Amino acid sequence: MQEISLIELLSYSIESNRIKSFIEKYKLNGEIRIQKNAGGYIYQADTWEEGDEISLTFVGNKMFSHNYGSPINVSDSSSDELIISEITVDNNFSIKKEKSPIELPFSLELGDDKDLIFEKLKKKPYDKSNSTYGHSWWFKFDDFRILTALNDKYELIWLRVMKLDKYEIEKEILKKKLKQQNKNIKLENIANISNFKNKLPTIEWEKRRLEGDEIFTHKSIEIIEKLLIEYINKIIDLTNKKNATTIFNSVKKITLNINKINDRLNIIDTLEREEICDFINQIVRETGLEIDSEIDLTEDWREW
Repeated sequence: MQEISLIELLSYSIESNRIKSFIEKYKLNGEIRIQKNAGGYIYQADTWEEGDEISLTFVGNKMFSHNYGSPINVSDSSSDELIISEITVDNNFSIKKEKSPIELPFSLELGDDKDLIFEKLKKKPYDKSNSTYGHSWWFKFDDFRILTALNDKYELIWLRVMKLDKYEIEKEILKKKLKQQNKNIKLENIANISNFKNKLPTIEWEKRRLEGDEIFTHKSIEIIEKLLIEYINKIIDLTNKKNATTIFNSVKKITLNINKINDRLNIIDTLEREEICDFINQIVRETGLEIDSEIDLTEDWREW
């Protein structure tokens, strides 16, 4: 019988026969470390122990159902039993130079170079970053993503598959259908968009500064305020042109610009993050684009 792929294990309950057999086969019977949020729900749990070549990451049923959708083969829907959200394969390839202990997705092999990875995955990474081991390259598919960890020679040394949450999936669907949303853009809403200049989050920041909040300076508030006004004017222009794609892309531009400014000024804390995110997202929705209220369009690029 052909072995179940790693991707097919995502969303399964730890109580399912499929996962019980997998854990037994690869001897992942060590203690599971569980982390709960303030409400008592499990937001992360993992099996990793020193020397493990395969590790599983879980989310409790309650949070999994909310963030990812319905899990598979839950034995008790009222419980918070563990559901697989991530699987990591890492056999210390940089030292051992041994094959993966399990078949990897898309016929990938540890040691594959970057060109072979592109060929097998049939796409380029949507995100890249440097790391202590070399490079992290991310590839996104319909309902999962793959993290490929590469050494300095751009050879695959370990891999992780992760379930996409339902809001990420909605965003991917949204991006694919943006052109169809041109018809939803409402020119009559331009006045409402312009009125956001009277609702800038920096207005509240200035009040907090005058009340003694030392995170701000008058100059730093001015810099962010100018950026937000430019964003409003840009959205007005794009609304006139009825171009959903460029409206969507404008979110990336302002988010990256705020990243750069905040790296230098360090003025965005939790409250400020919520205020800016709400502001940016509300303006896009005001154009007429139909976007789920739970989706944060800044999330893919935000570093604050």
